[in-house]
Amino acid sequence: MNKDTGIGSIVHLGAGALSGVTSCVLLQPFDLLKTRMQQSQTQATSVSGKGSVIRAVRTVVAADGVLGLWRGTVPSLIRNAPGTSLYFYFLSHTRRLCLLAEQRMLNDPSHSKLSATSNMLVGASSRAFAGFLLMPMTVLKVHYESSLYRYAGITEALREIWRMGGVRAFFIGAVPTAIRDAPYAGLYMLLYEAIKHHERAFAEAREVALPEATVTMVAGVMAGLTASYMTQPFDMVKTRMQLRPAEYTSVMQAFTKIFREESIVGFFRGISLRVLRKGIQASLVFTLYEWVLRKKSQTTGKKAEASSASTIKA
Repeated sequence: MNKDTGIGSIVHLGAGALSGVTSCVLLQPFDLLKTRMQQSQTQATSVSGKGSVIRAVRTVVAADGVLGLWRGTVPSLIRNAPGTSLYFYFLSHTRRLCLLAEQRMLNDPSHSKLSATSNMLVGASSRAFAGFLLMPMTVLKVHYESSLYRYAGITEALREIWRMGGVRAFFIGAVPTAIRDAPYAGLYMLLYEAIKHHERAFAEAREVALPEATVTMVAGVMAGLTASYMTQPFDMVKTRMQLRPAEYTSVMQAFTKIFREESIVGFFRGISLRVLRKGIQASLVFTLYEWVLRKKSQTTGKKAEASSASTIKA
């Protein structure tokens, strides 16, 4: 993540888009099932407890067939491809700015590793900004995944959401989304970089050649699982506010209502699905993203060597 000097913004955007599209298509069933389990107290209760995920799968397949598990993939792609691209674009630039700031503070131009605090700030700010820009697509995606709304197409869905409250309807749940995404991304970046460092140190101490893809995948899974658990209540509040805005009117009111009617357990509806999805997605996205950057760096290096060699011969 630190060795992106000479790699342009287009590469970061392209790498982000590739990783976002791949994870979105493969993991859409996790998102759909999580939304179904969270959409209301009654339905959440009916799919909670032992075998809840299996019952949720059977319900979806019985109503819409196996392909029903991928309902909402198109709006997910519309959101996740540019969303992941923007996230990595902001991430690369904010990392560079923070690194420059730390170099000036330490008066050390050779300083090349961000502090834990900077990693948290970089991850949180990048995710929050990208999430806010793509908020309308998030609302569209959640509506599509829910069984509370049945749209014939994206155009109809956009019209119906507009009728619910104009522009404001596309930003319902923006606050809990930001409160969920910023800490999630901040914690994720902090844990991700720390785990990678410890993996490499462990491998070096035992003189083991650990593939970089293995390092990023393990770090991604562990960081994603931990950060998901810690931010789950905000994900529940966001989903309820977006699907039932008349009942869940503000962040505090939604928190109070869920806690009063469903206790603390209510905040963790669909937690297993979210944790699995986030863990796998984080690992897949960062592994693909860093693989693309490494390939680009290798290509750029080979071109530079060839250019240098031809200059020497001339």
